Amino acid sequence: MADYHFSKIITNNLEELLVLAEDVELFAEQTEWSPAVTMQINLVIEELIVNTINYGYSDARVGSIQITIKSTTQRIVLEIKDDGDAYNPLQNDMPDTTLEIEDRPIGGLGIFLVKNYMDTFDYAYSEGHNCINLSKQL
Repeated sequence: MADYHFSKIITNNLEELLVLAEDVELFAEQTEWSPAVTMQINLVIEELIVNTINYGYSDARVGSIQITIKSTTQRIVLEIKDDGDAYNPLQNDMPDTTLEIEDRPIGGLGIFLVKNYMDTFDYAYSEGHNCINLSKQL
């Protein structure tokens, strides 16, 4: 069983997300993820990093976000670690998807998708860093 590793550090700049998504797609090809899994992982990464950038750097400082992926034929483990303000995006309430679209408040669907696409997820803040760990069975 082959183990594959991916790691990249970006700044808290939304413009870096496009290159990151391309890098993840190349990694996904190497690990032979299905197109659906590749799309899900990229969406999860994008959602969590956008939240990190929007809520974790209130003073507009330049920050560092590290993305690490470990993949086997059976499981993907994803870690996103940043030096932003303490912020746990996973604590937000799940949106009520039974409401009609026009009756739903704006926001929250991204984290809803993260929680639905991944099998496990947890958050910790330690030594000045937010750390989100997620996994998905293949």
